[in-house]
Amino acid sequence: MNKNKKTLKVVQIVCLLAATLFMLIQMYSLKGIAARAHYSFVRFMPNMLHNATIMIVPMVFGAVYSKKKQSVSESFKYWLMAIVTLIVYYILFFIKVPGRFNMWRVFGMLFPIITSTSVLFAGLFFSMLVQPRLYDLQHKLTEKQNLLVLSILTLLGFALSAGNLTFQYSLYGLYLILFFAWGMFLANVEIKGKVLVLALLSGLVSFFVVVIGVSGFDAVYWSQIISGNGGGDWNREFLNNPSSPFMFLLVVAAFLLFKKVIMTFSEKQMRYFIPVIMLMDAPISNRFMNAFRFTGSSMINKLIMIVLMVIIAIIWDQLLERYLFKLKPCAKVIDYLNHESSLAKICEKGWQIFTRFIIRNRVNLLTWAWFYILSFGSFLIESDNLRIQISTAATINAIVYLLGTKFFAIILTTIFLDALFSIFYFITTRYWTSNMLVSLIAIGWAIANKIKLLLRGEPIYPTEISEIVNWKTLLPMVGKKLVIVILIAIVIVIALDVFLELKFTIKKHGSWKKRGIWALISLLLFMTPLRFNHDGGVIYHINRGFDNRQKFRNPERDIQVNGPVLNFLNYIDLQIMDQPATGYSASTIKQLNDKYSKVANRINKNRKNDLQKQTIVFNLSESFVDPNTFPTIKFERSAPNPVKFIESMKSRSSYGTMLSAGYGGGTANMEWETLTGLNMGLFKSTLTPYVQVVPNYDFYPTIGMNFDYKSAVHPFIGTYYSRREDYRRFKFDKFVYAGSKYKIIDQKKLGKSGYNSDFTTYANGLHQINSRKGGQFINLISIQNHMPYNNWYPHNEYMGKISGDLFNTPAVREQMATYVKGTQYTDKAVKQFIGQIDKIKKPITLVFYGDHYPSIISQSYTAKYPVQMHSTRYFIYSNKYAREHGAKTRLPRKANNFVSSSDFIAMMLEQTDSKVTPYQALLTEVHKKLPAITINFDGDKGYELIGRKGQVIDPKYLTKKQQELLSDYETIQYDMTAGKAYGLGIKGFYK
Repeated sequence: MNKNKKTLKVVQIVCLLAATLFMLIQMYSLKGIAARAHYSFVRFMPNMLHNATIMIVPMVFGAVYSKKKQSVSESFKYWLMAIVTLIVYYILFFIKVPGRFNMWRVFGMLFPIITSTSVLFAGLFFSMLVQPRLYDLQHKLTEKQNLLVLSILTLLGFALSAGNLTFQYSLYGLYLILFFAWGMFLANVEIKGKVLVLALLSGLVSFFVVVIGVSGFDAVYWSQIISGNGGGDWNREFLNNPSSPFMFLLVVAAFLLFKKVIMTFSEKQMRYFIPVIMLMDAPISNRFMNAFRFTGSSMINKLIMIVLMVIIAIIWDQLLERYLFKLKPCAKVIDYLNHESSLAKICEKGWQIFTRFIIRNRVNLLTWAWFYILSFGSFLIESDNLRIQISTAATINAIVYLLGTKFFAIILTTIFLDALFSIFYFITTRYWTSNMLVSLIAIGWAIANKIKLLLRGEPIYPTEISEIVNWKTLLPMVGKKLVIVILIAIVIVIALDVFLELKFTIKKHGSWKKRGIWALISLLLFMTPLRFNHDGGVIYHINRGFDNRQKFRNPERDIQVNGPVLNFLNYIDLQIMDQPATGYSASTIKQLNDKYSKVANRINKNRKNDLQKQTIVFNLSESFVDPNTFPTIKFERSAPNPVKFIESMKSRSSYGTMLSAGYGGGTANMEWETLTGLNMGLFKSTLTPYVQVVPNYDFYPTIGMNFDYKSAVHPFIGTYYSRREDYRRFKFDKFVYAGSKYKIIDQKKLGKSGYNSDFTTYANGLHQINSRKGGQFINLISIQNHMPYNNWYPHNEYMGKISGDLFNTPAVREQMATYVKGTQYTDKAVKQFIGQIDKIKKPITLVFYGDHYPSIISQSYTAKYPVQMHSTRYFIYSNKYAREHGAKTRLPRKANNFVSSSDFIAMMLEQTDSKVTPYQALLTEVHKKLPAITINFDGDKGYELIGRKGQVIDPKYLTKKQQELLSDYETIQYDMTAGKAYGLGIKGFYK
């Protein structure tokens, strides 16, 4: 007798281990392995294995739990074991693969049924809830009646679904109750002799029917596809489906084969399979298993991991059984459920507990709900007419998108708003005042960002907070009406706050110590953005797990999908550039100096002029684009060509198309590129170097440092983009701007425009040219064509004469007509200026370029016209005297059509026939041997390469020498943006 018991126990252990192995092997995605098999039918075996599992497991559970009616506590035990297993499993997964942390996974971990983590577990949970009813029903019916009912339901399952049940969602777990019921029934039916043999033969035949049938129907399906008749909507694997009668017969045969052993299992042994099922079905399992590498063999790694997981499953079950159910809260619930059999009363009890919790915490819950609404509203404010640009080529309904896919980004915003509330509440001790302050800040911040989006196509950056000192010029851009509305809204909110504090005073529960602790935690929370962009850190992964994923390339899209609060926090600690993969040190920069000193010597053999004896003017023409190049634009014949003179420069200068890193904004970025020769496309994220890079250095190298005298002229306010401070770092000798100690001469405004005209810009530029006899460098920045475009030119011959697919509203056409008239004035001013410098008897070279498109056409169209809407006009003109003394009339047109503004230094040096430094030799090589470098117009990280004809070039097609050249360029840029500026310590490298 004892020998039989020992034998039975051994058989049980073997069966449990085999079943565990059978299930855990499915943690791997076996489809890839099966797809490589020689025989086609093997490709369908992984699906067959999984479908058989979700059928036979409920059947086995049904058999074991058929002996008596079960209490609801058993379902609760399942739930506890599943959740605890998933929590530990996911924590280990996130430690091993932190980049895969995701709050949706956390949600699935805590609510496995609601989130459809495992259909099989859901089926078992539902089955245990209804087990008492199934028990009563089966005992009321005769054996034949039970067989008839279950058979009809099984056949109906197949007939009504046509074998199309996918079993991806927990709802399908209800169908698995059918197999649980079969297990209960078969456990109490004695099947012997011919019936057993017939059942086993039926299972064997069914196996071959499924294997041959599925591969055969798959061949039919693909033959239809190939012949052009289409595959239709039918499921070619309908035989290999949990609803398939053939799969059912196969599973029943397996069940009957092991029935004797199955019936010896206990309820405790069945609970052992709950963690196993969670490990098998968890969405992270395949990635978790493949994350471990023990040997060089993939197969051996898989075998080791399977064995380890089997051992872990056994140990884990023992720990859960021994400790989990004895925990006081768990034990209390289990005891209650053991004594209460009515599901209705259990639900009623649960509802009472829930409502008491809601009432007790109603203030906190309502506060959270309000902050969530605020957060959601702030996201909607940034949308474009309730549409969100999810990619550069598509938009989607904002409400659907945000609630469906950005739920946790809104939650994270809510957390920050609540943290701000905690700080205010600790300081003021007044609920409504704190709430109102948070509400004002949240909505006000969203509106402020939206205004800047509409005006400039970009949000407010942390570095721009200091721009508040320019409030006098900012307010006119906002508009008087909106300012009045904002002031009225603030007055109303203050009045409402006073009323609520007096009439509906709310005091939150908790002592001042508790409030102080929450305030301290909140302050610490506001420190986390300092690590948001540090790739690989814990905070980095948690932040991204909340779906706060900043791309940094398309500011408009970023703020729409991340919201104004998170978008701002994401920019607090930008990661400028990754350290070069080839290594970065002082010796690396020294080696590059030596390398390009040789290149400079080679170039200088054929150059005659000394740059510092030249007069070089870099002229940034605000928002200048040749209007004729706008997408889809059409002018009536009676409208004159607005830029006739500038177009004539095609034959008189180096003339072509410049790639801009901005749209509707980014002036300072283009200016930085032209002055330094560095490129925005090489940055890791979108930033403004003038305010986020240059201030990190006491001295910053520009082309101006090669001259004994350098100056800047800008007939507008000089504090924007920290120009005053940065020009000091550039060692400019003079900066002429509105309000500076240097007077702006010939101030002239056109029509109703509030900006100084281009005539004023060039008058001041000419004044600076004539103020010195020798060579000098002048950075000349205009302002005339800056937005907005408010019909301020009288007698505008372009009004009503512009059309095109992108100019489809009267407002857009009016703005465009105003802009075009402005470019006509620019054309006339440039013509006048060229005529004036041609009369001067010293070498003068003018580098003229538009910085970016005006923000008239919606930025969403850049997806359709990415290169075109980032292209402006440029020309490099050397006056008559300069040409008589070695300067070229123009550089080869084909080689210089599409260029980056960072190419202008090299191009200017070539046109003026000036000698170069090692750094300038590098820039010359980059310009000559690489396509034009710019930002990625798709809004993703990384640069984009544009060929001379405007075509996008994949970096993988660069030659080895080109890749080495690009790497050298990146290393130098890293040194002067994120590095230690070793190049400045090398004499002669920059100057």
